[in-house]
Amino acid sequence: MKKLAIAVIVAALAWSGFWFVSAHFERKAIDSWMEARRAEGWTATYDDLTIKGFPNRMDARLSGLVLASPDGLRWEAPFVDIYRLVYNFGHEILAFPPQMTVTTEMGETQVASDGMRASFIHEGDTVVRANFESQTLNLTGATTAALAGLTAALTRDEDAETSYRIAVGADAIAGSGGRVADAIRLDAGFDTDLPLRVGQQSGPHPQPTRVDLRLAEYKVDDLQLKVAGEVDVDDRGRMDGEVTVKAVNWREMIAMAHQSGQLPENMAQMLEDGLGLIAGLSGNRETLDLPLTLDEGRARLGPIPLGEAPRLRFP
Repeated sequence: MKKLAIAVIVAALAWSGFWFVSAHFERKAIDSWMEARRAEGWTATYDDLTIKGFPNRMDARLSGLVLASPDGLRWEAPFVDIYRLVYNFGHEILAFPPQMTVTTEMGETQVASDGMRASFIHEGDTVVRANFESQTLNLTGATTAALAGLTAALTRDEDAETSYRIAVGADAIAGSGGRVADAIRLDAGFDTDLPLRVGQQSGPHPQPTRVDLRLAEYKVDDLQLKVAGEVDVDDRGRMDGEVTVKAVNWREMIAMAHQSGQLPENMAQMLEDGLGLIAGLSGNRETLDLPLTLDEGRARLGPIPLGEAPRLRFP
């Protein structure tokens, strides 16, 4: 019995020592990451760092966190919590505060959320799986939007370290002018030239080389938009390939884009006239089913040229 008690005490002391050593290295890793960002020209500061969770957890809280990139993107949060099990170095959970501030070249945006959190599973610094969720997400200021039921998931292909699948969804979206969507869904696969890495800032960043858009879906009232197809992406971000666009009650979509200021009046009228003619030839003037062709970054919807398409580049 005495030997058993001694063994328990020794084990407890050894585990306590392991936890405190782990806490020391956790603090050192966070400080090293912040210092590396400052060496690259970032602003990277926090007011306080506390680590709790003994005996089985490693719970770090950074208070008064400020991160600002050299190109002007700035993020401020009163705190961010990072959770993991003390014996599992490859799985972190991040919990965000209900109020944050993001500043871009467009100005300052206040971010209010409920239940915003993210998780990362990685092997070394290579991302294996990541998830994000927020019950609500409200943006006010330079950008105005409100989202409910926002989720996102990223998974690496087991057989290829530069192939991934991503799924994004939201139950509802509203903008400054009111409701924008009843639901959005995205399901896609993509390849990159380099593996995605946790917290990577220095060196070349991974960039997309191919996108397999299995389905992108947008719904509001009776309006439905579905897009699917495959494109290749060159080293300048220009897309080359073809996707199929199916739109039900597409005239409402053009009207909404025009009313929101996203589509000039002359372009809106040109699109409605041209697409109306094409839809009429198919026998249903309210439904479009057309190929969107991308040729070295130039877009064409059916026979209608749309000009230069946005380039696909990761930050």
